[in-house]
Amino acid sequence: MVLSQKIHGAFKGAVERITGPRTVSAFKEKGVLSVSEFVLAGDNLVSKCPTWSWESGDPSKRKPYLPSDKQFLITRNVPCLRRAASVAEDYEAAGGEVLVDDEDNDGWPATHGKPKDKG
Repeated sequence: MVLSQKIHGAFKGAVERITGPRTVSAFKEKGVLSVSEFVLAGDNLVSKCPTWSWESGDPSKRKPYLPSDKQFLITRNVPCLRRAASVAEDYEAAGGEVLVDDEDNDGWPATHGKPKDKG
């Protein structure tokens, strides 16, 4: 492990011990979830997307504020219609990021299909 990673890990651990987990939502202000929001969002994701599942992970690395069977989310067996390199080439050919049209206008990057014209 690189020295900078060790320093970052030590700093992160110290901050977590001092501040503890977030209990109040700050998603709209800071884009971060509370523990209960994380578990609820993860349950929703797992119920709607069968490639996602909860994992318990290594017992020595578990966070006590999360349920033991819901330590982190993982996705498996996700189909890829094209190789990542070809998607990146299409983005560059279209002059940058290709966005999916949706009614929310969130601007999600497209991962399949053909890039839409910027005109």
